[in-house]
Amino acid sequence: MNKKNIDLAGMNIYLNKSGNTVYYNVFDKKGYIVGHKIEHKFRLFYYRYFMIITLMVLLGDYFKSFENTLLVGGVAAIVAEVYFRGVFLKQLKSIDNFKRDKKVNKLEMIIKNSEKEKTIMNACAYALLSILIVINAIQQNYNLVFMALSGMISIYGVYSVILNGMALRKMNIK
Repeated sequence: MNKKNIDLAGMNIYLNKSGNTVYYNVFDKKGYIVGHKIEHKFRLFYYRYFMIITLMVLLGDYFKSFENTLLVGGVAAIVAEVYFRGVFLKQLKSIDNFKRDKKVNKLEMIIKNSEKEKTIMNACAYALLSILIVINAIQQNYNLVFMALSGMISIYGVYSVILNGMALRKMNIK
C-alpha cells in the first residue's frame, strides 16, 4: 500500500488536488483532511451507525426490554454524532468551499492495495458476520425490529463479501 494513500473509501470521501484523503461534511460544506495519524479514529466515527446498530443487536437481550435497548442505542447515536461533528472534526485541518472532484471508490481502493490475503480474510470475516448475526437473532427469539436490524447487518456483510470477491477476482486477472 502506498503510504500517501489512506485505506478509506465511501460516501463523502474524496481526494483533493494534493492527493490527500478528505472527508466532506455536507452540513457545513467543508472538507476535512484525514491524515495517517487520525485514520483509525476517523474510521471508528465514519462507521459509527453500523457499529451502534450491531451492538444494539448483539446486546438486545442484555437490556431488559426493547425500549431500553432502543433508548441506549439512540443515546449512543446522539453522543457519537455530537462528538464527531462538534469535537472530532474541529481537530482536523479544514478546507473551506471544498470542491468534490475525485471520489474514492471502495472497490478501486481494495484493488489498489493489492493485499490478497487481507481481502480474503475480510471476505471470510464478513461472510461469518452475515451468518452468525442471523443465527444470533433466531436463537435469541428477537422481535421483528431486531430481526430486521439483523437482516440489514447481514445484507451489508453479503455486500462486503461480494465487493471483496470482485476485488480479489480483479487482482488475480492483473
